[in-house]
Parts: sequence; structure tokens; C-alpha cells
Amino acid sequence: MTFTERDLDLLETLTLKVPMLTVPQIADLWWPGTCSQRAPRHRLALLMKSGWIERHVVNAHRSHGTLRPLFAWKPGDEAPDAERISCDCRAVCSEPSQPTEVCVATPRAACLLGSTARGLPRLERRDHDLRLSAVYVHYRRKWPRLANLWLGRHARPKAGYRLKDTDALLCDGNGRPLRLIQAAGRWNATRVESFHEYCADSNLPYELW
Repeated sequence: MTFTERDLDLLETLTLKVPMLTVPQIADLWWPGTCSQRAPRHRLALLMKSGWIERHVVNAHRSHGTLRPLFAWKPGDEAPDAERISCDCRAVCSEPSQPTEVCVATPRAACLLGSTARGLPRLERRDHDLRLSAVYVHYRRKWPRLANLWLGRHARPKAGYRLKDTDALLCDGNGRPLRLIQAAGRWNATRVESFHEYCADSNLPYELW
């Protein structure tokens, strides 16, 4: 098939930005203003038939409420209230799971674009990755220039021994990290504190979502 700019943008997003997107997210971002999902679904079907994406229905806990960071920090700020953030993390994921239609890149697409993404994320990562997808979509809508700086975990080499493979980095044109983006899931206070210490030691601003 012949790729359109929209096709390439979608494939780059699923390989280099986030590992999974829901079908409604795809329709909203790449077919804005379209009342029906007929056109997006037709194009997604072509990409599936050609071996570039996969479509799955998974059970997932959808986050509720207004999308905003649980906590944002930069060097010089006070340390987070880990107990409060831990309570907020659990509240974000309190909705019951429900069937959710998602799309992921195939290994073929990942190889084409230099990514380590490999199909549907593991069961224990799906809620987390859908939260991260919601954050990325939020960035695309509200801060599109920052979204262009977004590098997901599959676009970067492994961090290495005793280092954290974080969800996403906003990097400047020279590859220098400007901000770390992390979906917290159901983190407890100890994990929040550990994450903060890592970022503080690295002098790296971050957002927890």
C-alpha cells in the first residue's frame, strides 16, 4: 500500500511515542471533526491487512476525572507528598474494567521505524499504557510542539543496570532530556519516593500522571 502522511504519523506514534492507542483516540486525533468512525476504521483495516498494525479488544480500567498531572517537579521544588500521591494514584484507577478496542504496531512496523515495540503489551501493563496514551493525546491536543519532542520507551535503548526505563522523555533537538513523563498506575508511597529520588539525583524535571 502507499502510505499517506497520516498513516506514517500514526505508525510513528505507535512505535516511537506510545505502545497502544484506543480506536476512539485514533479517530479523534487523525480524523478530527468526523462524527462517524467509518473512515478511520476503513483506513485501519487497510493498515491491518498490509501487516502494519494489529487491532485487539482488551479489558482495561479507564481512568476518570479531568486529565492532569498527579504531581510535577523541577529542580529547586519541594519533594512530593508520597502518601497523598499514592492515594491519588489508586483513585485514578478505581473504575471497573471494560472491553476496550485498541491498536498496536506490528513487529514489521517497529523494524521499519527503529523501535523495539512488539505488538500487544503484557496484561499487567495494559492499564498503565492506556493511561500513558491518554497523556500523549492530551499533549497532542494542548501542547502539540511539546508532543513533537516526545520519545517513548520503545524509541530509546535500554537504560541499563540499576537505571530506570521511564515511559517517555521530552528531548530537545540535540537529544538532551527536558522533562520526564511517567504514568504512575497504582504506585505506593515507597515507589513514588524512589522515583522522585532517581529524578532528583539526575536533576531531571518530571510529571507523574
